[in-house]
Amino acid sequence: MELAQKILNGQHKEAPPWPVPLILKAFVASTGADFEEERRSLLEQVGPEVQSEFDSVGLEVQLVDTYYCNSEAAPDPWSCDQFLDEISRCSRVSRGCFFLVLVGETLGEQHVPTRLAPDELRAIRAACDDDEGLLAASYVEEQPTGGHFVLQQPPRRQEVLEWIERDLPKLRQLFKKAAQRLAGNKGPGRLPDLITRSVVEAQLQHALAESQNGANIIAVLRKWDNLRESSSERCELFKHFNTATCDRLNVIRKFIEANLPAENVFKISAPWCSRGADPDDEAFEKYLNLFRDTLTARLQELVSGDLDNQPDPLNGRSKATQDVLHEASCHLSIWRQHLAQIEHATELRQSPLLAQIKGHLEAAVRERHGPLLVHGSLGSGKSCVLSSVTQEASKWLHGRPLTRIVRFSGATPRSAYGLELLRNVCQHLSLILGVDTIPKDCSFDPLYVNNWFGTLVRRAGEAWQDGGSTVLFVIDDLHRLQPLDSDIVAPLSWLPVSLPPGIIVLAATSTHPEHLKFTPLQKERLRAADCYLSLANDKAPPPLAVALNGGEHIEKAVCQVFDDAESVLGRAIIERFSSLLACAEFGLTEMELLELMLPASHANGTPALMEEGHCNFASLCALRSILGPLLREIYLSGKLLLRWRHVSMAEVARSRYISSTEKAKSTHMELANLFFSEFQQEESQKSQSEGGDKAAPETMLGEDVTYSVRHVEEAWLHLLKAGDPERLKKLTVCNFDFLLAAVQTVSVSFLRCVLEHVRCYLLDSHLELVYYTIRKSCDTITRDPLQLAAQIISWLANERHGTLIKSLVTSAMAWCDGYSEPLLVPLTGWLQAPLPSQIKSVTVPAGVKLAQPSATGQHVVLVGPGSSEAQLWHVMSGTMVYSFAGHTGPIHCVTVTAQELLTGGEDLSVIIWDLKTKMQRLKMTEHIAPVLSVAATATLVASSGEDSTVIVAQITTGEVKGRIDHHRGPVTSLAITSSGDVLISGSTDSTICLWSLDDLTLLNSVSLASPVKMISVSPDSVFLLAACDNNQLYLHALATGSEVHCLRGHKADVQSISVARDNCRAIVGGSDGRVYTFDMKSGRLIRILAGHGSAVTSLCTSKDDNFLISAGGNKITFWSFRPEDECHTEGAVSPKAKKQQHSAAITCAAISRDGVLAVTGSQDCSVNVWQLHSHDLQCTLLGHSAPITCVAFSPNGLFAVSGAEDHTARVWGLTLSVVVCCFVGHQGTISDMAVTSDSRRVVSSDRHGLMYVWLADSGQVMQKFSILGQWLSVSNSMKNVVFSSPGENCLRIWTMGRDDERFTVSHSEEITCFALTNDSQHVITGSKDMSLKVWQLAGGKLAQVLVGHTDHVTCIAANKDLVVSGSRDANLIVWDIKTGSDLHTLTSHLSYVTCVQISADGTLAVSGSEDRSLVVWDLMLGRARCTLSLNLPVVALHMSCDAARIMVQLLDCSRLPIVCLHNTPAAFVPPVNYAPVKEPEDLRSSGGAVPKRPMRRLLKKEVSLDTYTWQKKYGHLTSKAMFAAIDERLKRRFSVSASMEEIPQTVGPEQAALAQSQHFEDLEALWNKKSPPRRRQMVKQNSLISRRESSDGGMSDEKE
Repeated sequence: MELAQKILNGQHKEAPPWPVPLILKAFVASTGADFEEERRSLLEQVGPEVQSEFDSVGLEVQLVDTYYCNSEAAPDPWSCDQFLDEISRCSRVSRGCFFLVLVGETLGEQHVPTRLAPDELRAIRAACDDDEGLLAASYVEEQPTGGHFVLQQPPRRQEVLEWIERDLPKLRQLFKKAAQRLAGNKGPGRLPDLITRSVVEAQLQHALAESQNGANIIAVLRKWDNLRESSSERCELFKHFNTATCDRLNVIRKFIEANLPAENVFKISAPWCSRGADPDDEAFEKYLNLFRDTLTARLQELVSGDLDNQPDPLNGRSKATQDVLHEASCHLSIWRQHLAQIEHATELRQSPLLAQIKGHLEAAVRERHGPLLVHGSLGSGKSCVLSSVTQEASKWLHGRPLTRIVRFSGATPRSAYGLELLRNVCQHLSLILGVDTIPKDCSFDPLYVNNWFGTLVRRAGEAWQDGGSTVLFVIDDLHRLQPLDSDIVAPLSWLPVSLPPGIIVLAATSTHPEHLKFTPLQKERLRAADCYLSLANDKAPPPLAVALNGGEHIEKAVCQVFDDAESVLGRAIIERFSSLLACAEFGLTEMELLELMLPASHANGTPALMEEGHCNFASLCALRSILGPLLREIYLSGKLLLRWRHVSMAEVARSRYISSTEKAKSTHMELANLFFSEFQQEESQKSQSEGGDKAAPETMLGEDVTYSVRHVEEAWLHLLKAGDPERLKKLTVCNFDFLLAAVQTVSVSFLRCVLEHVRCYLLDSHLELVYYTIRKSCDTITRDPLQLAAQIISWLANERHGTLIKSLVTSAMAWCDGYSEPLLVPLTGWLQAPLPSQIKSVTVPAGVKLAQPSATGQHVVLVGPGSSEAQLWHVMSGTMVYSFAGHTGPIHCVTVTAQELLTGGEDLSVIIWDLKTKMQRLKMTEHIAPVLSVAATATLVASSGEDSTVIVAQITTGEVKGRIDHHRGPVTSLAITSSGDVLISGSTDSTICLWSLDDLTLLNSVSLASPVKMISVSPDSVFLLAACDNNQLYLHALATGSEVHCLRGHKADVQSISVARDNCRAIVGGSDGRVYTFDMKSGRLIRILAGHGSAVTSLCTSKDDNFLISAGGNKITFWSFRPEDECHTEGAVSPKAKKQQHSAAITCAAISRDGVLAVTGSQDCSVNVWQLHSHDLQCTLLGHSAPITCVAFSPNGLFAVSGAEDHTARVWGLTLSVVVCCFVGHQGTISDMAVTSDSRRVVSSDRHGLMYVWLADSGQVMQKFSILGQWLSVSNSMKNVVFSSPGENCLRIWTMGRDDERFTVSHSEEITCFALTNDSQHVITGSKDMSLKVWQLAGGKLAQVLVGHTDHVTCIAANKDLVVSGSRDANLIVWDIKTGSDLHTLTSHLSYVTCVQISADGTLAVSGSEDRSLVVWDLMLGRARCTLSLNLPVVALHMSCDAARIMVQLLDCSRLPIVCLHNTPAAFVPPVNYAPVKEPEDLRSSGGAVPKRPMRRLLKKEVSLDTYTWQKKYGHLTSKAMFAAIDERLKRRFSVSASMEEIPQTVGPEQAALAQSQHFEDLEALWNKKSPPRRRQMVKQNSLISRRESSDGGMSDEKE
């Protein structure tokens, strides 16, 4: 069985650990100062060069240099052991090379072993004079196993440093003496090498033990030139260089050469100077270059060879398959770790809970059953129980193979959200069942995914009944799934309550099922004893706590590990490391940790001091070793991540080291800056470029900055939790590159989850636009991720929401421009903003009377009916944050400023609260009656009450500035202008007064007809809105006090009012639960919002006017309140407007033959002309008085024609955009029209069955016929007109200019469509009988019958060789018109095909469908090239000859989608030019071959004569013998041309000339009697008929 199948089936023992990490992690072993410049070159040059070489495959390069930023000259013995462990880790994960050893002219420090066998320790004691008992004090017997002696480490960091300084040199000296005495006599075990080798030797020997043949170890052997000769000039570093050292180094070199491949050993000579390594020396620089180039090349060779020898087994598989396998393998590795953890947990294996689960599983294969839910507290061992059951299930379920699908919720980004986890599980199960991982109708919408999972479960049950494998779903930690809001389904509604036999679902949670987001039916089912198991009664200690220290409480055990770590390394570094890891959502790589914890100036060699919380490679090894029991390493998203082993450990770390919210935000900001540092550099360089020299070139750094999977899965969370919404939007959720990376690296469902997650914390109009765009496009992007850019353009291109959304759309356009394959790109937006009217609704159990938003808009202050407390609620999470308690009576009024909350109440007081600290700042009790209203500026606060007094005081001190006792009744409402200089008061005395806040003088007074209940002022201080007791709404000019409008339209008592910040709209809340919006300038009611079940008692708008907040009953609702929604009005086009978008649905469209212009007609009676290349509206043509029904372009592109329901057809000159001609001959609605190829004649039909042929420049009728046809088409040759009517099963072919040549072709059922070939030879018809027929235009003979569709044929496109037909069966078929064979069947649409067009070169077809999509097809290969979802059903499409521009008509849509086929593969074929006929009279004949006579007009009108007419008129010119020769076969009707040809055959040459002349003159006279006199032609800029040429003039002269 291949690896992929083993992973899919969950066979963890048979499947090796996979995937293999893509990382080059090499440990650098060398002496400290000896190789300082070489190690610097490795980190700063070699590593980055190798990294850039393998960036395309995602390889990460990490060179571990324990001397980097390390102030210690040599490591202590315990650090040396940690380095050996690090070498082992490198050998397990590194690709190509895992160990680099640099050997020079020094040996380095002696390695002190930390673990000795008893006989080794005795031999050392015997060989040395340990008078001080240092060995006995240092080495103690290992506990609890015994058998070995270990070097005892002092418990505290300071004590370790003291031991290193005091005892370590002595211990090394003892080992040297023992080694000298044991040199001649081989000691026990590994002596004497064990105690004489250097640290580098120890590391080399350990690396060789990890490597099979040394093939992944590189050694550099460096020698100084002339070091021996210049020994007197040696620096301090080489003062111990002697013969013994040289001999020892030679032994090491020989050892390396003997054990490593020759190609991995490099001998390099370096120039010596008195200062040793001199980077400024030219010769030494040359050596460094050689060193760098040699190692870079070899590392690249080793990595390339390793990648070739161990290729990814998933190469060549689909992205969905790779995602499933990567996710499954990640969870299998976590399962392996749990199994290793419970190997020695005998209590767990004997738990009675396992016996209960075993019984459930055995019953689950016999009958239908429910899911099994295990409930236990955090750290109670649920994961271990599930892991044990998953392992033992194969033994319990005999007779059938077992397939395990294991997921640990929250362990990976794809398992953190219910929707994404379920999507991945569905695709996993699809691979097992052998069905499509992405069905044709797939959508990663929550409801669809729920149903998809249910379908797959039923299918798996059916497969089990047929002998298939048992499927076990194991889903741990359901409570960790992010509780995202969904208005479609409950987040956990996908969990089945009834499962077929052989399908088992085993889940675990720390939250009781009653509190999880199940449906009521699920909760009821999960209460049953056969579905619910609790660990509360299990007395066995948690396996995790047992693994730590044998205790019973995980928190206590974790704290003990932290205490021990702090004593060894110090609290600073442990706190720093733990805080970073606790804030990381899914873990951090070692390089990310080092980048965060290294000193800011580490590049300059600043040492990393643990006392300051800094960390280098050496201290990171120590951290991993000491905190090892709490850490887990996991391969995720191409990275090796360090994370906490259990969520409880992260909780302990957070509570222990992150003491405040501000510290948490600061840590998250550090993490965000880590991920987005490159983007910050880009922004800073751009700002410098803009602020500096204007001529400076623009920075191109942005081109090299890309979003990785780490940005998508981890980075955005830190911006969110850091409380930086602007950067969050700019860099992630409103950034096209981020959105594209999320869709391409993960899935659109994950992107949707990300956006929903952000919405749980942030209320923002930009975010809402992007979220609903992705949500509405989810189906499309699921099937084709490349449509992300097109969907963003389609939904947001027409919106005006500031620079952020504009930048998003621009980036989407730029991505499309850079795409190298054919791609459909919208050039215009045709969709309204995707926002729903109601954005968010929050239920407040105690009810709501007053509501005011905070300055940020993320919180709202609420006051309930009769409540004495104001509550601060977070909007999007719907949770109460704080309660302001200070009043002793009900609160009547609330006002929020940038920093303060002001409340006034029944207790006669006004309280000012600090919103940041949530503390009461000031309490004023100046009123003698309840406070009714309060208003404030930055420095003043004004309050009014039932005592008819207005008090103005300082907001900081409460000092009263003045009192106003002008009113003669309670002052019910106050307002202050935005400038803060005018105070407005309204009272029950029916007056509104304006006061200067500078000196409290009365500025103006407005008298109303009724007591004032409430007032509101527009932000621009222009309008004053007042609501009175008589339920009237008065709108006054604030400056003059004059009445502007009395607003009418509300149908209930007014309960609240507000004025929008756009200074145009007034909002009114009624007792009927509705919100009324008025246009203050016109006084019209423009919108009604219904959503409250009781009176709307409070209204306000957000700071940017994008949201309206209404409160009433027990609910507060946030509405989309964009100005575009309110001010858009439907109606006819303004007669004064030169350019006006259609205001009603487009009914017809056409495109010019050169693909430059397009014309559309609409129900608003207007015709619009568009420039397709610039996608701009060129002009609006007005003149029709009824909806437009059809439009057409002239082939020469000089004019367009339109027909309408007003029975008229108009010809529009496009140069000056004026009417050239208005044809009024029709008596009914014009149904269709066409312009002949010579651009002279127009053929039009109406619904009364009449067809007219008329001149385009004059409207002169050339022909009129009753054809009973509404659809028509004219052949390019201008010889034939084809027409049909709805409901008929026949089609008529008429030869233009001849009444007697008409042919009727038919199907057995109604003809639904037809098309003419471009060579004017055939017409193809499609019918409800599911067939197509090819007919010859000349004679109407049937040429081919094309059968292959399974439903009605709906559309046809054809050229001279191919036919493409679309049908209600959602398929298109490509036919060979000559052979009738079907070349390709094109399947991609999900609903019936409505239209299709073929490019001029016949290589591409474009089809539109009821499924709202546009598809470009390669007709040569028979496959789809690209797709575009238009979000509305496609009615028709028109395109340029090379399909570079496509114009689409949508159902009931007033916008025109203009689409560009970027990188179109179709060739541009110039349109065929048809020579225009010169005279209107010429259009009357059939164009037969008439002998051309000089100075004579040629007949164009066909006139027929029979043989007897000929005999009667011209018989005197012929002999009787000639007449006798004419037999019965000549007694027929024949044309003028035939008569002319027969005259020379019946008479001699002399008589023939006379007969032809006389015959011509007689026919001309006959024609002049029946035809109107000739009209002179129009001489205009848009005249379509040229003047008569000289031949006409000559003919006139001759006649004269």
